[in-house]
Amino acid sequence: MTSRARSRLSIILLFAFVSAFLAACSGRSQTADEAPAAPTPIPTQVPTNAPDRAVLALPADVVEADRAEAQALIGELAASSGLEFEIREEIFANEITPDVKVVVFLSQPDNLGSLAAGAPSTQFIALSDQDWNPPGNVTIIRKNDGHAAFLSGYLAAMLAPDFRVGAMLASENGADNQAFVNGVRYFCGLCAAKIFPLNTYPVVTQQPAGSAPAVWQGAFNELYGSKLNVVYMAPEALTPELATYLSTADVAFIGTQSPPQEILPRWAATVNLDGLSPIREVWNEALSGNGGRVVSVSLKILDVNIIEVEGQYVWLSQGKMQLLDKVIELLRDGQIYPYAVTP
Repeated sequence: MTSRARSRLSIILLFAFVSAFLAACSGRSQTADEAPAAPTPIPTQVPTNAPDRAVLALPADVVEADRAEAQALIGELAASSGLEFEIREEIFANEITPDVKVVVFLSQPDNLGSLAAGAPSTQFIALSDQDWNPPGNVTIIRKNDGHAAFLSGYLAAMLAPDFRVGAMLASENGADNQAFVNGVRYFCGLCAAKIFPLNTYPVVTQQPAGSAPAVWQGAFNELYGSKLNVVYMAPEALTPELATYLSTADVAFIGTQSPPQEILPRWAATVNLDGLSPIREVWNEALSGNGGRVVSVSLKILDVNIIEVEGQYVWLSQGKMQLLDKVIELLRDGQIYPYAVTP
């Protein structure tokens, strides 16, 4: 073979080698490019449980002041217990699911027994004036108007110079009227005046609840002749018309409901049932599953003013308030029975 032929053969072999090498590289690149991409991982969602709830049943007819106070209190207690807070006008049995830990009623519903039976893991707290023995998941805060009447009598005697206490009472409320008189006597016994007229007090008048303002006005005029310094006004007597008439009398007035604006300048204090404070007292026990209890409402004093009567001041000092607090505690503990008290 000639040298020229050998040179041509070498060129051909080199070209074949290079072609084979490039083909091999191209195959590897194509294989790599065609390899399937790794799947993108999908994050796993972990289900979360809905928060437990506290529900306040707050009917539309609740007065605004009580509504605001109840919302603030139950909202605070729910937050401190890690509960979501809800307000309902009413709540039905099928809405009380296991995540509802406590339901608060400002007045006892007629179906409370069946609600409690259908939701044994839920605790119920209800203000009530009924004599009812609650099941294990219900706490009753018992309202007793006799407590407010008794404390009103005690307060009136405490405030009145020379014990000169009067009362304008509704004749239908016989038991509570007696509780008022008992409260006066609990403070001062016979409550005999030391200067003329030498009466014993309280001096009371009782009229039917629906009496016209003119009837109450005439009854007050008779009382006024006994030189009264402090007069208790039953809610039935305290109409705006009568309040206007009494606003010029040289007397301090008290009652168990806040007064009309017309008589406010002569109003010394209001004794009010307090069903909300006891909810704070029983809250943790209820959440721990300890129901089946009946506790008494507390009492609070509102609308306190200093009133001048016959040149003397009628007012509720801090020392007198401390005495009232002791009587409130005795009433709540059942150590004072307001309808039959021996001074």
